[in-house]
Amino acid sequence: MGQGLLLIVIGSILGASTLMFQSKQVALETTRIQTAYQEEVLAREIARSAYGVAFRKAQGAGNDLDKAIGFVNGTLQSGKANFDGEMTGSYQGGTYIVQAYTLDGQSVRIRSTGLFGNGEFTINENYNVKLLTVKNHSRITIEFLQSMAGYCSAVFMQRFLPYRGEKKPPMSGNYGNAEKKGYAYGKAVVSDDEKYWVMPPEMILNSGHNRTGAEATATPPDLSLAPETRINFFIGVDKNCSEEGIWEDQYDASKYDYIHNALEEDTQNMLDLQEGKYAMIEQHKTDDQKWRIAFEDLEGFSDAKLSDVKANSYGGSWDNGDQTYGGNGWTEQDALGYRKLKDHGDRPDFSDQVIQVTLTSCSGPCMPPA
Repeated sequence: MGQGLLLIVIGSILGASTLMFQSKQVALETTRIQTAYQEEVLAREIARSAYGVAFRKAQGAGNDLDKAIGFVNGTLQSGKANFDGEMTGSYQGGTYIVQAYTLDGQSVRIRSTGLFGNGEFTINENYNVKLLTVKNHSRITIEFLQSMAGYCSAVFMQRFLPYRGEKKPPMSGNYGNAEKKGYAYGKAVVSDDEKYWVMPPEMILNSGHNRTGAEATATPPDLSLAPETRINFFIGVDKNCSEEGIWEDQYDASKYDYIHNALEEDTQNMLDLQEGKYAMIEQHKTDDQKWRIAFEDLEGFSDAKLSDVKANSYGGSWDNGDQTYGGNGWTEQDALGYRKLKDHGDRPDFSDQVIQVTLTSCSGPCMPPA
């Protein structure tokens, strides 16, 4: 009996020891998981804080994207932005690495990575130039630059008037009957904590194709714009050219196969109007109130293909693995200093309908009525 009792006692001790060991292992694993989670949370906080610093630095450059990159990445001895540089530092016991790089003619991608212990978190977000915004009371000039298109397209302008709590803007010009035509007249669009009245579209160039040298007309001809007005442009693609040469006093979307906007609402957070995926907007090198807007009139391209051409220019066949046409960047300029556009047939080329928009400050009689 003594030996049996001893075996029972020893077995109990061993069982308890095993349970205790297992409990400690579970506790250690739980601690490890909690530590890993906490490190990831802290890494995320560091990444977001560093991104906020980089974003504010970029904002200090206004519309100068090269300067924005220089403010984040640092500059070379020549004073030019260091595109291979980065911003690094320590924060809350961890570290961060931030780099800014060019995406296209109006945005910079800011990549911010936070590190804490074994935790790592990366943010990739854009700093966007506020496009097609009127600074001062201005007259507008719209010039048609080129067209390499198989389809016909009409070009329209649409104004977003700043809303300050007043009643709806008066109907004038060639707006037509907004209620009858179903325009988004009076719709509020939130943008940087401001609101805009969305005005009916105005035709500036009727349906046509391959019409380099054609004259574009802003209507009414004495059109003037108030400060902070946003101006959008879009093409109505008329694939069979059934509307070619026909002038419209009232926009009718049903006449067109589809619409490609220069500016579109940011559907993720509604913060601002940003470049549409089928348009490429480029600010003039020396005049921040002048832009070239180049439209692609074909449909069916993926976001990756359109973004790749905007960032890297043209290339060869599409590489599904690397998600690129293999372009080497925009190395050529046209006579006006913009990126040189070329016709690439069934690839996105943004050369189908191309206009230049110029805002010229004015005063006195040119100012719109209050």
